Amino acid sequence: MKKRLPASRVYLRDIIEGYYVKSEGDFEPNYLITRDARKVYRVKVVATVVREPVISADETYGKLQIDDGTGTIWVLGFRDDTRFIRLVKKGDLVQIIGKVAEWRDDKQILVEGIAKVEPNMWILHRFETLKEKVEHARKAKIAFEIYDKYGITAKAKVIAKNRGVSEEMLLTIDELYTMMLEQRTLEEELFEEGATEEVNEENPELEKAKEAVLSLLREKGKALSHKFIVKKLSQEFDEGLLEEAITQLLAEGEIYEPEIGYYEPL
Repeated sequence: MKKRLPASRVYLRDIIEGYYVKSEGDFEPNYLITRDARKVYRVKVVATVVREPVISADETYGKLQIDDGTGTIWVLGFRDDTRFIRLVKKGDLVQIIGKVAEWRDDKQILVEGIAKVEPNMWILHRFETLKEKVEHARKAKIAFEIYDKYGITAKAKVIAKNRGVSEEMLLTIDELYTMMLEQRTLEEELFEEGATEEVNEENPELEKAKEAVLSLLREKGKALSHKFIVKKLSQEFDEGLLEEAITQLLAEGEIYEPEIGYYEPL
């Protein structure tokens, strides 16, 4: 019997903003790579059901929508798994285990198990998720530094091993960078196509704010909280402009979010 891959505790935003990878082999599992370079095969989330569950007339398909405060996502059940959809209703706080899927660029969860939980489970889930992210972030920071300097080379693998970082993490970062580059290229192509129809004026103040955020992150050399960044730069820029600068830097792949509300340069 094939061993089931472990489920990783994540926030819904990790899934929504991650990169879905469909494996080429028929027997290889699909997976998600988060923006902080975690490879996730199965997920465990705690969230509130925000739409009444729906099951098709022939009972071969069911769905519900959940929200955990970081994002909203659809949870789907097919064939026998529709039984899980019947267990809950709108307003229930639930813990869900399942696989990540993607349909027309929208992330989804294919349910494997679902249970109603008490509010204390929400607190525990947030704690355990943050704990996993922090533990991963420590090694990911080292791995990003090694990769940026040596790439995927024999030397990089030796240095990584000596510093307690797995070769798998270096490969995941390589895959993450590749997908980020592909996404950026696609976005640039779409922008160029639309440029003939609409001329977008550059915002000098926004560019200054982006540069200020990047400079601050590089100067400190560690993850900085959203609150710290805004407070530090509030004399030069208003909060709304800084929010937009951070959002754009994330979208452009200049910075990443090792944990919710904290940022580091890539």
